[in-house]
Amino acid sequence: MKLTSSFLFLLFLAGAAQAADPKGAKVPAPVASDAAGEVPGGDIFGFINSSDVGNVGDKGLSLENDFSYGRRDMRSRVLTHKLELSRTFAPNWTYAASLFGAWSNIKNSTDYDNRNTYNFDGLSMELRHRFIERSASNPFAVTFGIEPRWGRVDSVSGVNAANYSAEFKLQADRAFSEKIFWAMNANFATGRSRDALDGSWASTSDSVISNALAYAVIDDKLFVGGEARWNQAWNKGFFGKLDGQALFVGPTIAYKASETVLLNAVFLPQIAGKARGVAGPLDIDNFERANFRLKLAVGF
Repeated sequence: MKLTSSFLFLLFLAGAAQAADPKGAKVPAPVASDAAGEVPGGDIFGFINSSDVGNVGDKGLSLENDFSYGRRDMRSRVLTHKLELSRTFAPNWTYAASLFGAWSNIKNSTDYDNRNTYNFDGLSMELRHRFIERSASNPFAVTFGIEPRWGRVDSVSGVNAANYSAEFKLQADRAFSEKIFWAMNANFATGRSRDALDGSWASTSDSVISNALAYAVIDDKLFVGGEARWNQAWNKGFFGKLDGQALFVGPTIAYKASETVLLNAVFLPQIAGKARGVAGPLDIDNFERANFRLKLAVGF
């Protein structure tokens, strides 16, 4: 089964963003008079990042808690923590440093022993640059980012296994009105990792296209919306054969407790998928059955 309808759904969301009339868009916060409607800063969309990079001198600390479950031939529960410190060091430029931890609970696997462990899982550095800014004639803002990462835990089994990767990120957003906001991310990650079973090294890659809408229930305080993510897994460092693909769709919510504190949550179950050479309506060989994130971000 091919995800034709899922792909068309994602294209529809992106096309709707381009076709929307920018006239009359109001800003939710004071901005320059020649600017288009602004998208509120922070993580109001769930897994998706907005184009926001903050103002020069801004610093932030965030804790992401990503929980996933559901793999073929095992009972799998994985919780990943990401502690990130970020700073905007120049106009439209920001960097971040992150530490990772991973808890794995694996049972009834045909390949791995039962496991219930928590391990330090490496670190990453990220650099982001907003290269397209909003203006009176352009309602879109676009940011590019790159995040190299060293990890030391296999994400499926929880076994110690070194891996090195780099993720390239394209992030765009716009305001439809003072209440409705749209964002799109297109990510590509390439990496090389040691197999947790036989110790051999292999290169793989992943691509993600995602769209999200957020609605301001309470102006600049409470946002609810939805997100759609199309994930693809490839058998080489730069694409190659398609090992599997999956479509995740679910709700998002974000709450700004103050100007500097934001809490967001997103739940994305897999609604369609296909793994190469495996029968079934989902791909639970390369991806999880569902993903959940709870994130706390604090600015200072």
